[in-house]
Amino acid sequence: MQEGFRPELGIRLQAVADLVRKGKCIADIGCDHGFVSIALIQSGAAEFVIACDVKEGPLKAAKEHVAAAGLKDRIDCRLADGLAGLKENEADGIIIAGMGGPLGLRILYDGRDKLKGVNQVVLQIQSKSALVRFVLKEWGFETISEEMVFEDGKYYVLMDLKTPSEALFYDLSISDWEAYLTEKEAELSGKNTQELANYTYGEKLIEKKSPVLLAFLEKEEERLLSVADELSAHPGEKSEEALGKINESVDVLMAAKWRICGIS
Repeated sequence: MQEGFRPELGIRLQAVADLVRKGKCIADIGCDHGFVSIALIQSGAAEFVIACDVKEGPLKAAKEHVAAAGLKDRIDCRLADGLAGLKENEADGIIIAGMGGPLGLRILYDGRDKLKGVNQVVLQIQSKSALVRFVLKEWGFETISEEMVFEDGKYYVLMDLKTPSEALFYDLSISDWEAYLTEKEAELSGKNTQELANYTYGEKLIEKKSPVLLAFLEKEEERLLSVADELSAHPGEKSEEALGKINESVDVLMAAKWRICGIS
């Protein structure tokens, strides 16, 4: 690897880097190979980056890439779980990318004392987007914007978040994390169709008529209708119950799709 190494980011990671607003110190949580951290310095989006990962292997690779890029004085690689490796008011922007939705929420909750001086959180999660959006809203996070990208056969959602100003989130105390998420999922399921569409597919993405989201909705609609046809071909008590859930999912999907296509 030559000195002056410049990483090539894929579509997902480039979208993550592009969403970061210019800051003095950006924390890249779950930095993996350190490519985003390096790109932020090289593009001028960050003056300094704290690259954190909970695993020694990826962090070792990140250190090697940082050294190859000649950026050891501007990127500090730290072995840390979530935001535990940060000091209070050390970072003004935080990236949490490439992990499941519940884990992303847990990182924000466990590290909430490190968020008070943070201007932006870029969150890219791989699962349970509806639950994540619902909980973030309850906690007082403001969604500034959302992006959706497609890479290697998968769709990825990215959120640009403003941290809560109310003490409610920072004083939050959750004794049983799994029970808490189960309770929130139950609350979410009770919302009306339009609300569920916003939480499931992203109100910001729907409002701006994201073509990537529309492509995802059309693919998901085809999948759901195929499952519905299969269930209808094998009637029974269990299949009827499953078919009812599929039909509800289709209703939520169509509520989003109609708004994107300009049908109220």
